[in-house]
Amino acid sequence: MLEFLPLLGALALVGVFLATPYSEGLSSLLSRTSFRLFDGKSIEPSVRRERLLRSAAIGTPYREYTAKTYLYVFGSAMAGGILGVYVGVGLLAVLREVGISTTITVPSLGLFDGIADVPVLSELPGATFGIEVFDGFVFVVLLATSSLVGLLAAGGAYAVRWRIPSLRADTRRRQIDAGMPRMVAFVYALTRGGMAFPDVMRALSRNEGVFGEGAAEVGVAVRNIDLFNVDLVSAIGDLSQRTPSEQFEQFAENLSSVLQSGRNISEFLREQYERYREEAEEQQEEILDLLATTAEVYVTTVVAGMLFLVTILLIIGLTAGDTLFLMRAIAYVVLPAGNLLFLAYLIEVLQPLQTTGSSSRILQAESNVTVEHVGIESDGGYNYPNSETNHQRLRAYDRLRSIRETITAPLQSVIQRPTLVFVVTVPIAVLVTAYRAPSVVVDGAIEVGLLDDLLVQAAIFLMGTFAVVYEIKQRRLRRLEEAVPDLLERLASLNEAGIAVVSSFDRVRRSDIGALDEEVDRIWRDIQWGATVAQALDRFETRVRTPSVTRVVTLITNAMRASNEIGPVLRIAAEQARADKRLRRQRRQEMFTYLVVIYVSFVVFLIVIVALDFVLIPNLPDSGAVEGDLAQNAPSVLGGFTGGDEDAYRLVFFHTALIQSTLSGLVGGMMGGGSVKDGVKHSTIMLTVTYLVLTLLG
Repeated sequence: MLEFLPLLGALALVGVFLATPYSEGLSSLLSRTSFRLFDGKSIEPSVRRERLLRSAAIGTPYREYTAKTYLYVFGSAMAGGILGVYVGVGLLAVLREVGISTTITVPSLGLFDGIADVPVLSELPGATFGIEVFDGFVFVVLLATSSLVGLLAAGGAYAVRWRIPSLRADTRRRQIDAGMPRMVAFVYALTRGGMAFPDVMRALSRNEGVFGEGAAEVGVAVRNIDLFNVDLVSAIGDLSQRTPSEQFEQFAENLSSVLQSGRNISEFLREQYERYREEAEEQQEEILDLLATTAEVYVTTVVAGMLFLVTILLIIGLTAGDTLFLMRAIAYVVLPAGNLLFLAYLIEVLQPLQTTGSSSRILQAESNVTVEHVGIESDGGYNYPNSETNHQRLRAYDRLRSIRETITAPLQSVIQRPTLVFVVTVPIAVLVTAYRAPSVVVDGAIEVGLLDDLLVQAAIFLMGTFAVVYEIKQRRLRRLEEAVPDLLERLASLNEAGIAVVSSFDRVRRSDIGALDEEVDRIWRDIQWGATVAQALDRFETRVRTPSVTRVVTLITNAMRASNEIGPVLRIAAEQARADKRLRRQRRQEMFTYLVVIYVSFVVFLIVIVALDFVLIPNLPDSGAVEGDLAQNAPSVLGGFTGGDEDAYRLVFFHTALIQSTLSGLVGGMMGGGSVKDGVKHSTIMLTVTYLVLTLLG
């Protein structure tokens, strides 16, 4: 076992590198170590890479990141070199195992004589080494594999370290572009409501969880203004130099010019809002057109193409030879890989249509209050004797908040977070499957068909329960979001008529606003019991927790801080909510067509599999039963299978149908709803239909 200690050390070093992003202590330790080994002052500056780190919001200075990169490269080279030695040992073991008897002549090095007698090499499996090992040959092999693997590991570590900022910057760019219409609408509404522009920027930066990476970019300018006394124009101009988004860069440059020229900011923001809203509509149309092409390619390649290959391989297996291995490769490797590639592509394509910011604003506010009231100094210390203890208690309270809410209101928690249903269903599925597992063993062997039954039934149970809870949540959210524009327009009309915000809610609750009737009654009840309008709206947002409602509540509460005349702000919010509603409706209508295409292709796939499995194969004769000369000629014609190949082929068809139905449902959910979670419902339906049809037929 001692010969494996270097390998364990190399794996431990790699594990430390992989765990560093998740541990502040390890990250600090590696930073200090890298600066001791590689002098940070000697690192040459790079303008391109410094800007890349700022665009990616890594939060690490360039010299520190570069020094740590050198440490990763050095450590990866060491770990790779150690691993390469074991690779060389394995290569020598393979050569001995296959019994190669050719003589390999290597010039004598005169060094390391007897290296083949070390325990690691002398205990290699195989009775005959099969190679005439000359002086130094083993050393050359181990040196070559160690150097090669070490260089590959070092190069890979260097490439990955500098590739990560590029990937993060690209991700932030897409998120910023997707949230530009909503962010500009928020800024325009508050500016139109009379709030000073620096205060608007502060309000936007405080709601990063609502408006995403765009608000994070603005937060950098706010910190420069508040902490470093940078003027507003310079702070906004600096954003155009660090942001990864071209749209945000143009917006920041234009905004800086407007501020310098003294032009009306509200008018400029209105133009920008109209522009980004039109661009959002055009972008959605382009994505929907791309989805149409993607659906056609998917049906042609993954569905029809796989059916064609399976059918051709079956015919070849009947006429020319055994193709069972190829069919298994298609069923268990090619088919899942093709579906997963399409899923990854759809996630990438549909990302601009995803709603930016979904976290609860009230939770952010409470966490900020927690930090403010424990007496933390700017240098990280505490200014009261018991502040540190109280801080730890409050942090523990925040960590246990979700657990406490789940226990006190389990049904509501499951509806809000459908993944919690797995806490109950997974143990049930595991216990039931374990209880039924002994029935799978028949005559001392595992019956594959019975095992399939257990696994498929457990999968249907798990996916079905999640799909039901998730569908309940989505329908509730859709009903609430459909009613948001009407609520905002009525509040805007009342406020523009001179009615105060509090009285506006009293009047609105008496009218019919659909799914929000009950929630408006609760808002008014909170106000009657002494809560402010802002507190009542915060509680409303906490109960509903939809991105649309979160943005509306954020906008209203910030607008009320500037003025009680929030009619124009509500009107802009209503217009934005109605535009989002129109885009969602158009998207659902277009995507429904692609979902129908997926279902039709699934039905065709299932029909073909049923025809092959239950019509063609059972009617083929068993060539193993043919005697004499006929047995020799059976493979040359469409004669049938030999031995037990029929059951093996039917099992492959069965698994192919199950895998395709499950993954097609996920692809259909991505096209129809824009999320893999939406696809669980369709996967459950397709898998259930496939299982029932194939089980009932045979």
